[in-house]
Amino acid sequence: MVTEKLINEIALEVGISKADAGHVLQVMIDTIIESIAHGEQVELSGFGNFFARPLTAYAQENTNTNNTNINVLAFQQSAALKASINLNSQ
Repeated sequence: MVTEKLINEIALEVGISKADAGHVLQVMIDTIIESIAHGEQVELSGFGNFFARPLTAYAQENTNTNNTNINVLAFQQSAALKASINLNSQ
């Protein structure tokens, strides 16, 4: 799914304009990014958790940087999301 389709789905489901849906989506994304950048974990019930975690020493050896304080985005899916994905793959 691409951003445009997601915006269309939000607009249809909520009954707002595509412009408003796009704005809502952008605010949501910006808030998630800002929260993670400040060390917070973002928990979306029924979907999962986004958080930053330190890059492992092994992975750092394979990067082209001398920075040892590298964080990467991590995602832990919820049980409901995992069940839904597995249900749809059968």
